[in-house]
Amino acid sequence: MNQQGRSVAKLEEIPPGESRVVTLEGQEVAVFNVEGRLYAVGNRCPHRGGPLSRGHLEGTAIRCPIHGWLFDLESGQCINRPQSSVPAYSVSRENGNLCVKP
Repeated sequence: MNQQGRSVAKLEEIPPGESRVVTLEGQEVAVFNVEGRLYAVGNRCPHRGGPLSRGHLEGTAIRCPIHGWLFDLESGQCINRPQSSVPAYSVSRENGNLCVKP
């Protein structure tokens, strides 16, 4: 791993409006491309473990597909349940690759 993080995908593998699940240090991480801006958060909702990668994007937030909790993609904070959150990761681009830093 370099200073930018670990390469997890080629940039073209995650087009705008799409997501992909990668494994980082044994944890599932959901990577989202929102209009060319990249975000990475823990893939499992803390409520019932819903896969956030299969949720509905709402701007820069993702809605859990199971019970509708809404998470800010920048901070990982749950918008409708402020006491809950998922990990948020730093994302960078390097030589055509998407890198995520734990």
